[in-house]
Amino acid sequence: MKDWLFISDAHLSESDSSRQERLIDFLERNRSELFCLVILGDLFEFWFGFPGYINPAYRPICDTLRSLSRQGVRLIYLEGNHDFFMGSYFKDDLGCEVYPRSHLLELAGKKVFLSHGDGVNPGDVGYRLFRRLLKNRCVYAFIRMLGPARAEKLKAFLSRHKWMHRPTFSGKEKGGAEEGFALKQFSRGADVVILGHSHLPCRKTFVLQDRTCYYFNVGDWVENDSFLRYRPEQGFSLEVFDGHGRPESPVSCTDSTCSCKG
Repeated sequence: MKDWLFISDAHLSESDSSRQERLIDFLERNRSELFCLVILGDLFEFWFGFPGYINPAYRPICDTLRSLSRQGVRLIYLEGNHDFFMGSYFKDDLGCEVYPRSHLLELAGKKVFLSHGDGVNPGDVGYRLFRRLLKNRCVYAFIRMLGPARAEKLKAFLSRHKWMHRPTFSGKEKGGAEEGFALKQFSRGADVVILGHSHLPCRKTFVLQDRTCYYFNVGDWVENDSFLRYRPEQGFSLEVFDGHGRPESPVSCTDSTCSCKG
């Protein structure tokens, strides 16, 4: 079995082609050993899918994903808070599995819970309402009526809105929200929880009586160029891409072990 790669929060934009080039370079270097690529949301600064249409600035990364799919690489996309109606292009044209909120899969006998991570803080009521307002069928239908050109203007407005960049948690609240969310998924049967959104690479081990569970945040490609890799013979490892052809190295991140009653 080949590798699984988990990435998130590249926030690719028309104004920064170098980040897209770096990500494509990373994918090409790992192509021969890749079984599945999981994108945990916010690949773009803003995406609203229109059937048969793609922003020309994003064609290089989309062509790379299509090539991987045709090669037989499994592609999975978890929608983030900058992603709207991915399925019309990513599913139909790129052959990608698209999940609007979360997905539970089995990997090497372990149940792995995947989500972007923007909804993990139950106390952030304002953001939850904003997300629900934007991500509904009526809004999607309205934007599709506008067409790609007018949607680009709406994109510029939304990208500047504070709620699009609002952290799910901050300070001391961060650790508690992550831990509480992970524990909730563990209680439902998950063995591993993998998120993005925070842009902060993180790994935590939870010892729950007779089971050991793991939480990972894969970080981002804005500052860290970090990702999570699963190798059948080695398990999970958080790594960083240096972009110079050298082997990827472990990323510096928050790392802790929690013993919990469960």
